[in-house]
Amino acid sequence: MSRICIIGAGRMGKAHAQRLGKIEGVQIAGICDVVPESARTLAEATGARPYVDCEEMLKRERPDAVWICSPANRHSEHVRLALKYKIPFFLEKPVAVDLEEARVVRDEVLSSGLLHSVGYMSRYLDIVGKLRELLEGEALAMVHIRVFWTIPVVDSIKSKEVAGGQVVDQATHFVDLARYLVGEVETVYSRRIRGLFPEEPLYTGDDASATVLAFRNGVVGNLICTYALFPEVTREYPFQMLFICKRKLIEYTAGKMVRVISPQGTEEFPSSQDGLELEDRAFVEALRTGNPSGICSDYGDAFRTLEVTLAANRSMETGEVVKLI
Repeated sequence: MSRICIIGAGRMGKAHAQRLGKIEGVQIAGICDVVPESARTLAEATGARPYVDCEEMLKRERPDAVWICSPANRHSEHVRLALKYKIPFFLEKPVAVDLEEARVVRDEVLSSGLLHSVGYMSRYLDIVGKLRELLEGEALAMVHIRVFWTIPVVDSIKSKEVAGGQVVDQATHFVDLARYLVGEVETVYSRRIRGLFPEEPLYTGDDASATVLAFRNGVVGNLICTYALFPEVTREYPFQMLFICKRKLIEYTAGKMVRVISPQGTEEFPSSQDGLELEDRAFVEALRTGNPSGICSDYGDAFRTLEVTLAANRSMETGEVVKLI
């Protein structure tokens, strides 16, 4: 039996608790949240004990692993608790919202050798594997990423200071896939607009942004994001990545479909997989076997994605091109 604790009883804590509850041989032992009622409600639903103090929970429960689903600006604090008690951890993305803080924690995590995973769930999907296979050997010119959404309903994510903003918190999945499928990013340039929602006192994010990515291998990319719309917009404009190749367009609709459009016609590769469940199962399997080969993203890799997304934020602030080392 694998005993699991969860830090954070919000949207992602609930989502992971639901998936973990489907895995045979997993027991959720403790739920911690700074809001006592949130911890109590999720604990009752999962048969766990509620806590408001993370360290107390880890000391008392001594779990086999901890899922860190707290707000991003507290991730480093909670990762360090896992390191202190030598508890393997699953960390939701992004790893942090401050680059230098994340750099120090990265070094601590990697030098510890502690088993861990970071929640870039798209890497586990069968259609992403298919996408990688389709792109291999293609003459790729450009990747275009579109993320149209609405102001987040979660208060902590409304705050750019807490969650990092749309590029760091939401579009990070697609920036990560761009790195995974295309290669490392060399330079980042981004512009934004703000101020469309004065009636939203908690909202400090960007209403829209446009980012140009230059990859080390010469491929160019652009990322367009907005929180200015409404949830239903994704019916017509779902989150997508378009890979422009020589005489071929390969289209990825997030988690659902890959299409290949060429002069020979159109091929479709649909999927109904649940990326959250896949990444949770992969980490539970790694816990049981001690073999991390099924884990698709560790802290070091996820740090590189954070570098790109925070470079976009920095470019928005300075108006300058940011070069990554």
